[in-house]
Amino acid sequence: MSISTQTLPIDRPVTVLGITREGFSSDPMRIVQTLGPRLLDHRGEITIGSLGVFTDVVVGAPAAAALRDRAGEPVGTVLAQLSVSAANPFPSGGTIVGTGRALHTDDATSLAAAEIVDESGSLVAHVVGRAMAVGRASIDDPEAPPTAVAQSMPGPEPWDGPESLAGRSGLGIVEGIADGTIARGPLAALLGLRVQQSERGRVDALVTPADWMANRFGSIHGGVLVSIADTITGLAAQTLPEQGGQYRILNLGIDYLRSPDAPGPDVLAQAEVVRAGRRLATIEARLTGEDGTVFFRAHANAQLFAASSD
Repeated sequence: MSISTQTLPIDRPVTVLGITREGFSSDPMRIVQTLGPRLLDHRGEITIGSLGVFTDVVVGAPAAAALRDRAGEPVGTVLAQLSVSAANPFPSGGTIVGTGRALHTDDATSLAAAEIVDESGSLVAHVVGRAMAVGRASIDDPEAPPTAVAQSMPGPEPWDGPESLAGRSGLGIVEGIADGTIARGPLAALLGLRVQQSERGRVDALVTPADWMANRFGSIHGGVLVSIADTITGLAAQTLPEQGGQYRILNLGIDYLRSPDAPGPDVLAQAEVVRAGRRLATIEARLTGEDGTVFFRAHANAQLFAASSD
């Protein structure tokens, strides 16, 4: 959620996930990331959540640059809101490129938008975000620089192939993730997300804020919060299909209220289906602390696919 106002931020999530800036232009600004197995969900697929940090940076960086240019001096910024809409299917690997620009900037806020494309130039996502100028100071941590944290990260956890999931209902898959009979997937493992309770249309999970998630303010990076929001809403969507059915999160919107300390105590991610039709489900989610503090509120729409008749 924090963005350097001078260059692409050298914070931990950006370094761990290999996100870089291409060229020197700030209008538009081009951001690049190579996708890999660490970002796969429990189905072995790339999702909006896989690109969480990328989506935050691709609108946050140009918005921060616009606020800096308007002020004529460095300005601390955070994203207050972000929304992501999926387009063509996400690639399972290769490089994605995001082109972001500030659309409107005043003394306190900046609205930015970005398009993310795959190696063929096909649009895979559209992102909109609003940044706010703040007076918060960044935290220097010379004992644990981002590169050292990145080098200490373990390899990705395994995921189950489609054949392992084919014989279960959607709810059965989530129940299997909860009891450990089905792998939670590399992305959930990276987030430290553990399903605690599940029923049709609802999932509760715990997340452990880790060192690698920290931004320059010492709290969870906003892009990591996007990944958490998408993962928990995706699991709620997963509870809906019958055996052989599928889902896809079409869009995700998140309001950043506060950010948990990283590292810090466990936080609770909850998602609940508000309405589920035959083809589309609406889902709400939130992240809370043990004292009831709400860190984000999110909403998503999931496309539902019935099992193939073949």
